[in-house]
Amino acid sequence: MGKYIIKRLLIAAVTFLGITVLVYILASLAPGSPVEMILAGTSNLTQEDVARMEAQMGLDQPVYVQYIIWLKNVLHGNLGVSYRTMRPVTEMLGERIGPTLMLTVTALILAILIAVPLGIVAAYRPYSPWDYASSVFSFIGAAMPNFFAAMILVYLFSIKLGILPASGMYDTGTGESFSMLLKHMILPVITLMLQYVGIYTRHMRSSMLEVLGDDFVRTARAKGLRERAVVFIHAFRNALIPLVTQVGLSLSALIGGAIITEQVFSWPGMGTLMVQSINYRDYPTIMGITVLIASFVLIGNIVIDLLYGVLDPRVSRK
Repeated sequence: MGKYIIKRLLIAAVTFLGITVLVYILASLAPGSPVEMILAGTSNLTQEDVARMEAQMGLDQPVYVQYIIWLKNVLHGNLGVSYRTMRPVTEMLGERIGPTLMLTVTALILAILIAVPLGIVAAYRPYSPWDYASSVFSFIGAAMPNFFAAMILVYLFSIKLGILPASGMYDTGTGESFSMLLKHMILPVITLMLQYVGIYTRHMRSSMLEVLGDDFVRTARAKGLRERAVVFIHAFRNALIPLVTQVGLSLSALIGGAIITEQVFSWPGMGTLMVQSINYRDYPTIMGITVLIASFVLIGNIVIDLLYGVLDPRVSRK
């Protein structure tokens, strides 16, 4: 197990390096420099002033030199200073990571809690009205883009019914309370959750259908075990493996969906900060967010790989 973890960490380190190189190159290729974006609308600066600011930021050096300097600083725990706000990137990320995790973790947990029972019942009673209803719901949820679901929810519950807020974490001009936060979380969490409920339900149904027809399930029934024990103890554990794989594959897409959702609902998280940083060509902040998201996804996938051994002891860890 120890060798396997070390091997996965080494692979993750190489993947992480590739991601940061690619993002840094793509950011540098975007039209306009950070100095031009910061000084947009300012007409009293000369080219010498602009060149001096670029030299202070290190932007006068080749891209590969800039990347090496950035990587060296990251390895020492320094993510740099934002070009836009002149604040430490670590401090800015610390303020934004909490709201984003509120949405993504809550949406992921709720999607799993809803999809697993739907998939189990649909597989246990195939081609029943329940199966058809859950299939229709899962296909609609899986096919609906986040921004479209967000607009529908805002129109129904905020504009027409007026029962849920459409933006922000708290009401403006009032105190901050936990109940108010929960109320503001409902629409963005549902927006993020809908697509993954549909995807996970389909995977859970197909996996359970396959497992329920295996020999060990028929043997368990032949031994006289209760049906509930056969389904939830013997079949369920083996059917979870494809779902766990799908959860691992959807981590990056979930965070990507959070960026769009945060923009629609004006949620002050990592997505909003990412869009602002891209608009201003704020390379240190863009790379800081990349480091955080890449680390989260890579570590999450390592944890999911380790879960395979818990769910199925036959999985090799050599």
